[in-house]
Amino acid sequence: MIQQPMTKMQITFAASVSLLNPHAIIDIIGVIGPNSLAYKGYELVVFTLSCIGISWIWFFGLAIAGRILGKVDATGSLVKRFNQVSAFIIWGIAIYLAVKAFSG
Repeated sequence: MIQQPMTKMQITFAASVSLLNPHAIIDIIGVIGPNSLAYKGYELVVFTLSCIGISWIWFFGLAIAGRILGKVDATGSLVKRFNQVSAFIIWGIAIYLAVKAFSG
């Protein structure tokens, strides 16, 4: 009986992370959407199905990599290092974009 609220919390968290992910929103609005305008009819269907298929492959790949990483690095130190490198890259890109945007 205790697991049901926990399951609901996990599903809610996963949905919010997925649906409110700024990177995914930017991909849809800034990359996938504009590129889809180049296709009509059957080609648009193929483009759409390709985007969906690649998305599923990517996320399953991430899940598998996470599972393997969890087994290899039981202490979490490698995951922490990945997060630090990721944060450094994201901040670097943000600073670069801000400099480019404000320098004219």
